[in-house]
Amino acid sequence: MHSVMVIDDSMTELVVAEKALEGSYRVMLEQNGKHALEYLKKQARLPSLVLLDIDMPTINGFEIFSQMKSIEKLREIPVIFVSGANDTATELEAYQLGAVDYVVKPFVSEILKRKVNLHIGILEDKRKLSSVNTTLQDYNEQLQDYNDELQTRASDATQNVHQLELFIVGILGDLITKKDGYTGIHCRRVSKFMEILLRQMMKDGTARFPIKDIEMIIMSAQLFDMGKIGIPDALLEKVGKYSPEEFEAMKKHTVLSADSIEKFAYLLPNNSFITYTYQMARSHHEQWCGRGYPDGLAGTNIPQLARIIAVCDVYDALVSQRTYKKAMSHDQAYSIINQGAGIQFDPQVVAAFNKVHSDFYDASMMDGM
Repeated sequence: MHSVMVIDDSMTELVVAEKALEGSYRVMLEQNGKHALEYLKKQARLPSLVLLDIDMPTINGFEIFSQMKSIEKLREIPVIFVSGANDTATELEAYQLGAVDYVVKPFVSEILKRKVNLHIGILEDKRKLSSVNTTLQDYNEQLQDYNDELQTRASDATQNVHQLELFIVGILGDLITKKDGYTGIHCRRVSKFMEILLRQMMKDGTARFPIKDIEMIIMSAQLFDMGKIGIPDALLEKVGKYSPEEFEAMKKHTVLSADSIEKFAYLLPNNSFITYTYQMARSHHEQWCGRGYPDGLAGTNIPQLARIIAVCDVYDALVSQRTYKKAMSHDQAYSIINQGAGIQFDPQVVAAFNKVHSDFYDASMMDGM
């Protein structure tokens, strides 16, 4: 049962209040404000609410209230001021100090009880909410512990997934190299250039991918030419330029890889590694102007990763020696890529390339090209 303390120098008003509240509350009566304050300071079990008369001898209700607010254990007790002064100024001052309500004397029993019931109900609601919050806090703490455990498990699982992705890239990269040594080396070098260019575009804000996916993208870039595993050896090893028919056959490496990915993608729906690998493998020969292959995509309809890797692919092809051509210089490759801006290449990608082209050169030199 909730308790209500009534502090009033009038015994008549104390009796009226007691009669109005008894049966519903444990009523505590005090005629002396100082005694009441000392009592509250010493008690471990405090009243749920205080009815406090303003006009009392020695110490008035406002002063008692002020002292209650300065004592930590008392400051949260809701106070209803009572007064014989039926004037707006006194009532307004009571509310400004922090009273929850104001009652004019002499008491009307039913009104007094209703006001006390209202504020005890509010107090009960607060306690229920506090209980819910405490329960919620306990739940959140347990949830945090559980999440920490899941994080550990997820970290282990993520590590396992990462190892699996490395395993897949390693196997396919090895197969590509066994199939065609040049293509295997080319894929690894393009992946290095991809890292340089992608990080610059992320820094510029012209590319937006989850930070956690950057390493995955760089790794999957090694597979952008894996469709060449399905190209006949005679075609891959041919010395000299391709005939139109041979070039058409060579162009199929983009759809060969994409078709294989699509065939088994249902096993891992919404998997970023698969999505990134697919985009780069299928669309790295698309051109900004729409004259590329296999789908004739143009502009921003080309996946951004494919637009980025296209520059890396062409740069490496230009500075590498082939059986049918000599390696170009870095400056020559730089010039050709800039000439292709807005035609073959995304202008934003070329703009980023221009900021890091010297890093491309350094990377190519470190790789012994």
